[in-house]
Amino acid sequence: MEHSCHHHKKPQTIDPEKLPKDATYICPMHPEVRQIGPGDCPKCGMALEPLLGDDGDDSEYKDMLKRFLWAAVFTVPLVFVAMGDLLPGQPVSALLSAGIRGYVELLLALPVCLWSAWPFYTRAIDSVRTRNLNMFTLIGLGVSVAL
Repeated sequence: MEHSCHHHKKPQTIDPEKLPKDATYICPMHPEVRQIGPGDCPKCGMALEPLLGDDGDDSEYKDMLKRFLWAAVFTVPLVFVAMGDLLPGQPVSALLSAGIRGYVELLLALPVCLWSAWPFYTRAIDSVRTRNLNMFTLIGLGVSVAL
């Protein structure tokens, strides 16, 4: 039996430096939002994209992927420390006292809730400032409350 793979074309990337300085950028969710140069949409907080079409600029994607991977590195041990005592023999309590465990959880949660979530906080604050509450507002609030 022959196995077939579905290959997805990677979009071509255009160096933002090669775009004209007066390139128009639009919001994918609010096409009426247009500005000269890159930035964030004042209505929803999404990154604006060049009007030239699909330029394949994936710098925001790469930044968010890096933040996600670092968050996963800290979250996996955090979940074990926080929930490990649900396993038979309560392995976390055998290793760490309750007081120390709280500090370990805090140290593991801080990089996730501060550095990894920073873009969500900035966009949440912008959404409150412009009175255009959106998903970034909810995510920023949720991460803050979780911390």
